[in-house]
Amino acid sequence: MHKIRGNRIWQIVYPILVYYLCYNLFFSILCLCFGIRLNHLFLLGVASLLTIPFCYQIYRKAPVVKAQKLLDKHTLGKECLYILAIVLWGLFLNYLITHTPLVALSKGYAQANSTLYAGSLWIKIFSNCICIPILEELVYRGIVCGQLQLWYDKKIAVFISAFCFGIMHFNVVQFLYGFLVGLVIAAVYAKTRKLWVVMVAHGVTNFAVVMLAGLG
Repeated sequence: MHKIRGNRIWQIVYPILVYYLCYNLFFSILCLCFGIRLNHLFLLGVASLLTIPFCYQIYRKAPVVKAQKLLDKHTLGKECLYILAIVLWGLFLNYLITHTPLVALSKGYAQANSTLYAGSLWIKIFSNCICIPILEELVYRGIVCGQLQLWYDKKIAVFISAFCFGIMHFNVVQFLYGFLVGLVIAAVYAKTRKLWVVMVAHGVTNFAVVMLAGLG
């Protein structure tokens, strides 16, 4: 336990660095090889897929408390309600934030948005709703929030992990959305300690946003 306490900051920074460097390295290599022929959002999805094994190894060895049962029929109904709550909260925030002046003022958001909503529906589902949510939940909830819960009060763990999740989007619009959605997702993870719950919630939220954007 003494060893864990002495390396708290590094144990949070290290997995984020691995995630960020691997993700961007794989994406850069894929762009060099296939950038002209393949959609960039698809390449982001593939980069996420390639990064997942590296982050999973960190998660597997990290000192985090995990749920004893992955699926439990006694708690499944409640977990489905948690997923629904996250999806509704995400849709509400997406509508609220995208109807503020911040959207027009943020060049970073415009650039990110042009990438994240480019391509066919299947590419959006593959990248935005499957690969990226799995990777982000593994890192920010599984590793970051999972470790912070061992050392601090749950509220602190939830706040810090949500802040890290938001700030890594590198623009003010996505920071606000990521942070506020991240608070609820992290709270659910702290409660359930089940990655599949927050991965599904994140993926379904992104799917709902993608579908609504298509209708708009």
